[in-house]
Amino acid sequence: MLDRAIDVFWRYGYEGTTITELSATMGLSAPSIYSAFGNKRGLFDAVLDRYTERQSERGAWILSAPTAKEVAERMLYRAADELAKPDQPAGCLLIQAGLSASPENAHVPKELALRRRAAELALRDRFRQAKVAHDLPADADPTVLASYVIAVIGGLSVQAAGGASRRELRKIVEQAMSCWHLQAGALAKASFDGTHTSIEPPAAKPSNGRGRRREFDTDRALRDALRVFWLKGYEGASLSDLTDATGITRPSLYAAFGNKDALFVQVLDLYEREELAYVRDALQAPTAREVIKRYLMGVLKAQTTVDGPRGCLGVMTSMQCSDEARSVREIVKQRHALGHAALIERFALAKASGELLPSVEPEGLARLLEAIGQGLVLQASEGATEPELRALVTTALSALPLTLHALHRDRE
Repeated sequence: MLDRAIDVFWRYGYEGTTITELSATMGLSAPSIYSAFGNKRGLFDAVLDRYTERQSERGAWILSAPTAKEVAERMLYRAADELAKPDQPAGCLLIQAGLSASPENAHVPKELALRRRAAELALRDRFRQAKVAHDLPADADPTVLASYVIAVIGGLSVQAAGGASRRELRKIVEQAMSCWHLQAGALAKASFDGTHTSIEPPAAKPSNGRGRRREFDTDRALRDALRVFWLKGYEGASLSDLTDATGITRPSLYAAFGNKDALFVQVLDLYEREELAYVRDALQAPTAREVIKRYLMGVLKAQTTVDGPRGCLGVMTSMQCSDEARSVREIVKQRHALGHAALIERFALAKASGELLPSVEPEGLARLLEAIGQGLVLQASEGATEPELRALVTTALSALPLTLHALHRDRE
């Protein structure tokens, strides 16, 4: 019975799940559900306990691996296989269920984050044991290594929810594990090329102050609509939310932008121009190593901007939309596919020029880079601090260059 409820919360999230849907799926009347669990939140807590119990059983097997490397392998490969199973919703319940939450349900994503955090803490303790047993180098940082592995899993979940296959997820894991001995070594400390990369304070953006306008400002309205979609997701943003935020009437909104779908597409254009400019900058970098650095530092800067929501509009939309909003989800997926193809092409050029090791697959490297970025976004949306996010980026920057010939020669 609880397994059926898990499926509903997984597909629609806590916010989007109704007692009517739960009743139909579980084969229980609404009064029976209330009698057994008290309310929707009580049922959700029981669902989380059941799901966490199943995960804990697998977690014990993962942590029992004889070496730290095998622990990481078990955790990542198991995640790649589980997240794309055909008999269950793609992705992870502990992420999907809390993607969109109204103020009255703000406790839901916090509760989910705490449960995910428990897995990271267990992994950190296991890596500490490995360090004491000299299975990890003396200068390895168990906390940062655990955060890195969990971030990759977060990225795997995002990509699985976006339609990535088991084979594609396993390619990410293969690339991540090829970097393991460097991740666990001296470069897993908080440094990169001996320097500290600073994050410049974000440029001030136009004020989101509300009030009556003297004239209709299309750019301002798009920025206001962007914030609504970013905070609530496509389906969570009602027309009332949008008209309240933009300060214009519903007829004016339709006249200026068309329907809600058309408005979202224009908002997405704005988001890509301004919030994802770092991707274009990364693709223009002269070396693959610099591509990686600019990409991840761009994600970090975007997630530490003081006046914008955390998280990613594209990630939220691709993971959250129901079948009714399939067209919007497909638009987001198509745009992501274009960026993904550009990364693959850039790494393919680097490999052809001899910059990457022959064993490196451009597609796998591109997917791993995206997965780390997506994992970073998830941790930021959960409230990770800037120092914590920076440490994660530093570890990734230290690990991914292992794929480059220059670093390979340095290690010989």
